[in-house]
Amino acid sequence: MDEQTKQVLISILEVLREQANYLHRQHGWLIAVAETIEKQPDLVSDLKRHSFYNQGPRPDVHITASLLERVDVLIRQLNH
Repeated sequence: MDEQTKQVLISILEVLREQANYLHRQHGWLIAVAETIEKQPDLVSDLKRHSFYNQGPRPDVHITASLLERVDVLIRQLNH
């Protein structure tokens, strides 16, 4: 693989890493908003009726950590 291609791939992976971190923080913020809404009895029923309220169990923290680990491995491989 030539050096220019490697640098492009590294740049793409670094952007992917930044986006994964951003989405992880955004996920936390959404949880905070939902927990705050749940303290308002008049909003709880509206929240629970929303189609996106309960999408089942999602191990988001583990998914994000695994993605970041794989991205880091690929970046290190490309750097060597």
